[in-house]
Amino acid sequence: MLVMDGLRLSSTATARRVLSALALAVTASVVLLGIGVPAASAHDALVSATPADGTSSDTAPTELSLEFSGAVQELGAEVAVTGPDGDAATQGDPEVVDATLTQPLTPDLPAGTYSVVWRVTSADGHPISGTTTFTVVGDAGAAAAPVQEASAAQPAGSSSSGPVIGVGAAVVLLLALALAARQLRGRR
Repeated sequence: MLVMDGLRLSSTATARRVLSALALAVTASVVLLGIGVPAASAHDALVSATPADGTSSDTAPTELSLEFSGAVQELGAEVAVTGPDGDAATQGDPEVVDATLTQPLTPDLPAGTYSVVWRVTSADGHPISGTTTFTVVGDAGAAAAPVQEASAAQPAGSSSSGPVIGVGAAVVLLLALALAARQLRGRR
């Protein structure tokens, strides 16, 4: 017999209470940690650029187009295109339509390498930014550069470790329950 707070309990009643408490803790942990933690959504990322990152063209483009994996906000969208002479090569403000940002470029871009620095805010409110480059090798102001797709320039975002931690915690609690049950059976 076990005496606790003035109550006399048999070891069987104590064992049942301990097992019930452990079972309740395991169930609550599985529900709260495994199911109750939503996965973090990936932030939007650059999917393609026209002209594509690192490409060369005989003709000068008239605009820069950036395609993202999801809609981006027009408010705060920034694009800086710098020419080989260090001067800005943009004309006017960027325009955002859903997941595409278009930036008009100055006419008759001279031959050379152009650096693009961009920053947008994804639909979920997180800012994303990056850089690309393109090179004009031909005469200035010829025709618009052909559309070329680039692979994703940035990782698609981060994943959540919440469900993994929840499953791990549930496994640990199940092991603790199994050990407690084994020890209580051995004491009988």
